[in-house]
Amino acid sequence: MRQSRILKALLIYCLLTIALPFFVEPDQAQARRGGTDDNRSEFYGVVQSLPEKGLRGVWVIAGRSVKADAGTEFDQVEGKLAVGRCVKVHIRNGRVHEIDSEPMRNCR
Repeated sequence: MRQSRILKALLIYCLLTIALPFFVEPDQAQARRGGTDDNRSEFYGVVQSLPEKGLRGVWVIAGRSVKADAGTEFDQVEGKLAVGRCVKVHIRNGRVHEIDSEPMRNCR
């Protein structure tokens, strides 16, 4: 009787060890990519104001207030992030993931 329970428990453990990654892995892959497309949005706009010190803090872009935190990335390849400049804001899972400088034509 005791051997039967041990074998049954061992069988369940083996099945879970083999099967569990098939159910967990897709969600972990989405987390590494930043979530599903339903959890992502982006918008273009002209910077109306930015934080007093540095780039982290509250920005007003095209009339929308967004908060850049320690995890926010900044891309200034198209020019310096400044008032009057065009930017693209990437939002993932409700937080600002990235603010990119953009050519002014993208904000028209």
